[in-house]
Amino acid sequence: MHARDGLEVRRIGRDGAAAAAAVLGRAFVDDPSWRFVFPDDATRAARTARLLGAVITRFFVGLGEAWVVADAGATVATAIWAPPGRHVMPARTALALAPLAVRLIGRRLPRAYPMFRAMETRHPTEPHWYLAALGVDPAHQGRGHGARLLAPVLERADATRTLAWLESTNPRNHAFYRRMGFDVAEQVAIAGGPTITFFARAPR
Repeated sequence: MHARDGLEVRRIGRDGAAAAAAVLGRAFVDDPSWRFVFPDDATRAARTARLLGAVITRFFVGLGEAWVVADAGATVATAIWAPPGRHVMPARTALALAPLAVRLIGRRLPRAYPMFRAMETRHPTEPHWYLAALGVDPAHQGRGHGARLLAPVLERADATRTLAWLESTNPRNHAFYRRMGFDVAEQVAIAGGPTITFFARAPR
């Protein structure tokens, strides 16, 4: 837990998953990947938050690396990590989440599946920290919250000489990731959808 200038950077448990997911829903409302999955502007943020909230609750919280920035107790930014060797969701968990994904995504699921599959299968073979999601509430962007959230895990990655990995479908975020030490590793274009840019960060 880190506190500075009235802000708190901390891990969350199940009780913080809904607020963290709500932040991601608002942060990703214009992200090309989520526009591809949920084309309806009016419901995208809520559907994204509901799906990610279930994934965070059922999988990522248990990994112990779901982080938020809290401002006066309110969650304003979220980073969801998987530690080395832990990024693959167990089949039992994936099956439990499948009915919700089908209900939320509906007939677009066959089109969206190749994008999710590409993200899942292009991880490096060496041990790595995986940044599954990073988002800052639009009302709180531009205040350094993204860097605050990444710092605790990147410091540990450097200390243990471990790679960090992420994917992005929003080019507006790429300069930020480069400033944080990430380099483009690969790009994959999804038919009818976004281009996925995979970033790797060698330890410093």
